[in-house]
Amino acid sequence: MKLLKGHVVVTQALRSLSVSTSEQAFRDASCAFAALELPGGLTLSLLLSVIEDIRGKRIRIRATEKLVGTSICGLWLPGAKVEWVFHPPTPWELQRQQFILHELAHMILGHDTTPGAGTVLKSGFRGLSPEVVRRALMRTEFQTLEEATAEYLADLMAEALRAGPGEPGAFEEVFG
Repeated sequence: MKLLKGHVVVTQALRSLSVSTSEQAFRDASCAFAALELPGGLTLSLLLSVIEDIRGKRIRIRATEKLVGTSICGLWLPGAKVEWVFHPPTPWELQRQQFILHELAHMILGHDTTPGAGTVLKSGFRGLSPEVVRRALMRTEFQTLEEATAEYLADLMAEALRAGPGEPGAFEEVFG
């Protein structure tokens, strides 16, 4: 149940946002999603390719045991040539996908250029400057407009992926 804790925290935090903040987050996420102009038959690989083109950098995704037992669902380290997304290992592909989509949403929304974003990570990244770590956007709080917008955008991308070729679009398609 530890791995599901992050999603429960996100859900509870989104519920606690004010209506106007929540509406703004949803509007911003919807506009960002529409601007992507994603093709039909979307897969995670295709989505990654679209975002790599937008950002002008490769994106690498890795599971890491260092995040197990923490409240961190994902960690994005933007770099000059490569964007890194780290997430805790999970046996559930949909949960892994949501971790990744949330970090990709931050990339799409340009949150690496937002002043004051993120929390300084002190252990495990000793060789990085505090500025790089701050910009890594490691988040443990989900009660901000920035986090709500990223989560809504991640949900919109997840919905588009479910409509893709590898996912059943509806219960009836699977069970008749």
